[in-house]
Amino acid sequence: AVAGTGRPIMAVDPSFVMYRLLAEQLGLPFVGVPLDAEFRLDLPAMLRAITEHQPAIVFLDWPNNPSGSLFPEADLVAIIQAAPGLVVVDEAYHAFSQTTFAGRLGQYPNLLLLRTLSKEGLAGLRLGMLAGPSAWIQELDKLRLPYNINILTQRSAAFYLQHSTVLNEQADILRAERDKMFKAIAAMNLPVWPSAANFLLFHTPGKAAQVYSGLKNAGILIKAFTGHPRLGDYLRVSVGKPAENSRFLSVLESLL
Repeated sequence: AVAGTGRPIMAVDPSFVMYRLLAEQLGLPFVGVPLDAEFRLDLPAMLRAITEHQPAIVFLDWPNNPSGSLFPEADLVAIIQAAPGLVVVDEAYHAFSQTTFAGRLGQYPNLLLLRTLSKEGLAGLRLGMLAGPSAWIQELDKLRLPYNINILTQRSAAFYLQHSTVLNEQADILRAERDKMFKAIAAMNLPVWPSAANFLLFHTPGKAAQVYSGLKNAGILIKAFTGHPRLGDYLRVSVGKPAENSRFLSVLESLL
């Protein structure tokens, strides 16, 4: 919808890598505004970048990926009010943050909201949702491919809506497990970041490659950031079933 304007796409850095990749694929410049040392939003820097670059779209992953940080709502409002273009609040991890900007839809003409069933327990469906002002939705609908959502996915989504209690209970378990894992990793003297998502980012200075390989050899695959200028010494683990989480913690401790 904004390709060809020459105006950039903007997001915090680090954030969901696809914002940058898709902007580059469409020939749009990308501006990443660094988070601070604790992966918190630097609002003054963000507002300066908005003034300087006049982005066509600002993407805000809320919670942030990969840190799991939930930026203050007041900061998001300030960005929405300052942005000359669209602001997309990406709530992919809403099931685990239990926080939403949905109540603010309609208050701002440039606010759009993204959701996905991928983190609601239905990753294989690949079903995403966009909400926002009807005028913008009508324009974006012109770009929608004619075969965008198959009938099986539609029926599965309807089935989900009838049984959402089960998936909500699963999310409850994952949030409780996330808290247990956070305390356990911290007890190993590894810096670990509070997360509102279904993963935990932790710091392993000088040991990331060794720990990643050791876990992989034990049949446990987590996220490494090999070669990343800032995250090279960090690892990210997704929260799984209680038995899986216990095994991860056991192997991690043995490797340390």
